[in-house]
Amino acid sequence: MSKCVVACSGGPDSMALLDQLNKQGKDIVVAHVNYKHRDTADRDENIVKDYCEKYDIPVRVCYPVHEKGNFQAWARDVRYAFFEEVADAFDAKILYVAHQMDDAIETYLFQKNRNMICDWYGLKEKSIRHGYQIIRPLLNFTKSELQQYCNENGVSFGIDESNLTNHYTRNVIRHTQIEKMSRDEKEAWILKIQNENEVWQTKREVIEEFFKDWNKDIDSLLDQEDAWLYLDTFLFHSLHHHFSKKYMEELCVQLKRNLLIEIENYLLERHGGKLYFMPSPKDVYYKLDELEFKDYADFVIKNEGKTIEMFSVDASDFPLVIRRVRANDTIQMRFGNKNVHRFFVDRKISKIYRKYWLVVENNVGNVIFVPGLGCDVGHYSQNQQFYFKINGLD
Repeated sequence: MSKCVVACSGGPDSMALLDQLNKQGKDIVVAHVNYKHRDTADRDENIVKDYCEKYDIPVRVCYPVHEKGNFQAWARDVRYAFFEEVADAFDAKILYVAHQMDDAIETYLFQKNRNMICDWYGLKEKSIRHGYQIIRPLLNFTKSELQQYCNENGVSFGIDESNLTNHYTRNVIRHTQIEKMSRDEKEAWILKIQNENEVWQTKREVIEEFFKDWNKDIDSLLDQEDAWLYLDTFLFHSLHHHFSKKYMEELCVQLKRNLLIEIENYLLERHGGKLYFMPSPKDVYYKLDELEFKDYADFVIKNEGKTIEMFSVDASDFPLVIRRVRANDTIQMRFGNKNVHRFFVDRKISKIYRKYWLVVENNVGNVIFVPGLGCDVGHYSQNQQFYFKINGLD
């Protein structure tokens, strides 16, 4: 039997889960996070430790320190990172968490109130995170039923007083909506969420099918009935998180014309009817005392290629510098000086690609080669030839 991690806060839900899994004979290790965020935090830690000591269950405790930002978001990131750390330490592939029916409805209402785009609404019974499986076996139980289980089975638990206030949006939803529902009403909500997820997953399959043969034609995306969802899916492929429906709808309107905007550490551009989305480029600066035929990560030097990719150098040119294009870069061509940015405009090269463009500069600071434009008048030769290509701009 493989070992599994049980996330246990010391509250009635997680203590009921711990007791049930223990009675099922699971090979478990308990992970507890003490944020020291309230006066009773140590009490809850001791409740968990006492249970584990009684049944000889290994327990690991984390004491993170919150410095700034949203506490709830930070706390979630911290605890899941810790659970993963414990899972790795014990070579466990399964994490059990104590989310229950009320939590699933609360999560759904929270998502809808914020107009969030999600892969799944509410909570999934099973999901995968960083290679291990998260299982939520209590989704058919209400919170009050789990507290009753603890009372009937003599399982100690603590009540998190912060959950009794309306300080957080989730607490407001819990106190003003969920706690007033009967069990039948809660079951009806669960059925509604389940049906919505089924429709949602079918729609997502259609969208993913669209992207299989998509050639980045932006108008074909914007013409879709739910263009905002198609755009969110496109961004999700790189960013791995979703945005709000409102933000995606606003972005769809903006993308009806050419533009370049920054989204987190990425650049999004509509250009020539195409949609480009690439990481914001980092500065590039190579100083080379010689040229080799190899891949330099940002570019590749080859011994064969197209004529436009070719240039030659001699000993007097070294050291060479390979760097990003600068605003006033020019190159001496057979027909006179050519401004590199004028070349971009003439060739209708996207603004994102321009930010990635590289040039080759000799030791006196002259640009001697520009990919796509060619080499200057002094560096075309039938002798030792090098072919230069920028990586990632196909």
